[in-house]
Amino acid sequence: CRRNQKSNCEGRLPSRMRKKQQRLLNFIFFLSILGIILSGYLTYIHYSTLNSPCDFSETFQCSLVNRSKYAEIFSIPVALLGIIGYSFLGFISLSLAKDNLLTKIRKKKIINKIISAKTLLFFSIMALITSLYLTYAEFFIIKAICILCVFSQITILGITFSSYKNLKLEKSIRGDLEL
Repeated sequence: CRRNQKSNCEGRLPSRMRKKQQRLLNFIFFLSILGIILSGYLTYIHYSTLNSPCDFSETFQCSLVNRSKYAEIFSIPVALLGIIGYSFLGFISLSLAKDNLLTKIRKKKIINKIISAKTLLFFSIMALITSLYLTYAEFFIIKAICILCVFSQITILGITFSSYKNLKLEKSIRGDLEL
């Protein structure tokens, strides 16, 4: 867009930004599905009596990590909580990406506050903090590494980073639309 064609470009900028935001939200949804799959398998390993195929050596042992006291919170497997968390993040990102998906439900103010870019970022940061604590426990307390847990940690890091970019983009779009 050139300076002398400013009036023609004003409508295109938010449109391009919305498309970029759609791609970002779809990426977060994809990562959420990946997280659900990883967490589902880790939940299976947690309850299984079989050793994980990811047990490569004394250092790399998904079974040891997944059956340690750090693998549960109030007797609930962390991996099961991961399924719930990734599902929630996926639901929010999908709802934001598909504006018309929950139009009737989103008319209620409380639901509208829950389904927002800020909520997506907040819960992804909470999940990242939990993930970092569990990473610390893996490396320094259990002294074993779960490869699948590391993939899950990378997944939540990607969701958190993308959620931050999404919130910045949302603020930019709102700023451009308010002009």
